[in-house]
Amino acid sequence: MPEDDDEQTIAEQISDSMQSKDRPLDKRAPGAPFALVGLAYPLILIVALLLAAAYFFFR
Repeated sequence: MPEDDDEQTIAEQISDSMQSKDRPLDKRAPGAPFALVGLAYPLILIVALLLAAAYFFFR
């Protein structure tokens, strides 16, 4: 049994870690999901094109 009110049992710690109490990203920063997806895809495309160009250049 916990000695203080601040201490949690193992079951409470596991339960708290499994349940997120954070607000969703789109609620905290409305433009963030678009920025993550919108900027990640072109970046991946550029890297893929550079790899393809290097493959054909050094072949």
